Amino acid sequence: MTDDPTQLREVLVRAVARVCPPFLASQREDIVQNALMRVLPGIGRPGEQDPIRTSSYLWQAAYTATMDEIRRRSRRKEVALEESAADRPAGASDPELGLEIRDCLERLAPPRRRAVGLHLFGFHAEEAARALGQDVKHMQNLTYRGLADLRRCLEAKGIRP
Repeated sequence: MTDDPTQLREVLVRAVARVCPPFLASQREDIVQNALMRVLPGIGRPGEQDPIRTSSYLWQAAYTATMDEIRRRSRRKEVALEESAADRPAGASDPELGLEIRDCLERLAPPRRRAVGLHLFGFHAEEAARALGQDVKHMQNLTYRGLADLRRCLEAKGIRP
């Protein structure tokens, strides 16, 4: 691996694009910059071994920066001003249905809401557990119970699959 910052950035852009979930697509450039800030201080220090010798180190930096952004978002609820069609769940073309689903999601207990939210965005239990700092079994339990609560809430509103 080279010490050229432009080549490092290219590897980080590819890595972030691969690990970044769709709901963070608008933040990819920021995540790349954060990963680059982690990597660059280790380059060219006199008297030290160069820590950047493999692309796996850069991929790990990209993954860590992405997980940090997910954790930051889970601590602070952020709502986009405009929601694009790509951000909507598949089949949620009816705005009324989307509002009902969001209402039911907001009624879930916060740990279950986060687990179900990550599940709906396509995270596996292992990924969600790492992102939220939880045990995998606990995350599976939160997801399972959260989905059951969501289903009951929607059924009470007359919405069935």
